[in-house]
Amino acid sequence: MPRNVALRRRVLFTALIVVALLLLTVFFREPATGALHAVQRDGLGVLSPLQSIASRAVQPFEDGWRWVGHAAQANKDNRDMRVQLDLLRGQLVSLQEAEQENVRLKGLLDLRQAGIFPTGSTFAVARVIDKSPTKWQQWVQIDKGSADGIALNQPVVGATLPVGSESLSGKGLVGKVIAVAAHAAQVQLMIDPGSSVAAVVQGTRAEGIVEGTVDGGLLMDYVERDKPVEEKLVVVTSGFGQIFPKGIPIGLVQAVGEVDVNIYKQIEVRPFVDFSSLEEVMVLTSPVHVGVGIEGMTSVVPQDTPTTTAP
Repeated sequence: MPRNVALRRRVLFTALIVVALLLLTVFFREPATGALHAVQRDGLGVLSPLQSIASRAVQPFEDGWRWVGHAAQANKDNRDMRVQLDLLRGQLVSLQEAEQENVRLKGLLDLRQAGIFPTGSTFAVARVIDKSPTKWQQWVQIDKGSADGIALNQPVVGATLPVGSESLSGKGLVGKVIAVAAHAAQVQLMIDPGSSVAAVVQGTRAEGIVEGTVDGGLLMDYVERDKPVEEKLVVVTSGFGQIFPKGIPIGLVQAVGEVDVNIYKQIEVRPFVDFSSLEEVMVLTSPVHVGVGIEGMTSVVPQDTPTTTAP
């Protein structure tokens, strides 16, 4: 670029600045009726329609840009709200689980304080960590063992969520310990076909043996026919034998069957405990006779009964 052209441009630029400053000085010093103010008003009158047209032309683009910005923000807010919703759902599930666990543990505490067990009894609360895979054997494995004071043939009670309006619903006898390791034990459920518990019907005092059935139910057998038994009466342990203390709730009389050729009547019993949802149990420690073990577990049974093997 020639030097004289650059010089002329700088001189022109400087002159424009000086003129602008002079005009501003005159504009601010002259009265509102002055010439420069009149020129401003005339200029605004001419330019206002053009500004309005330009504003209307640009408005859709501005609206579109704002919509894009709002949509992006709304999408981000939506993702954040979904994350918060998932977090709240997880917290709700945890709170519901904690509430149900508290109900079950309170049921165990109610059983402990019911005055059923012998004075000086000690208890161990354990969690169910495994279950039998078939109905031919009904057992659960718990997370407490001999290191926690668990021994074979100790009675086990449990508490599940109530399934009826009865006050004892969900709370009652579960079974007995049949195998013990250092930090685990196996509990035979009373619905196991090989289980038998001496029991009595409250009210009529009809005695019999409650046994498990292959379909996962309870049947009270060897009940004398002349003993009256009605539906919905409570069945509890009779205390006979050396395993189960007297008075542990078992279930309710559901049906009574009598056959003319049979000297005993059979009673269907609906257990208080929901064995399908058993999660915690309470083991009652008591003196036992140590016998021969299998598969690395110690097997113990009362002295007056034959040695049996754990399933």
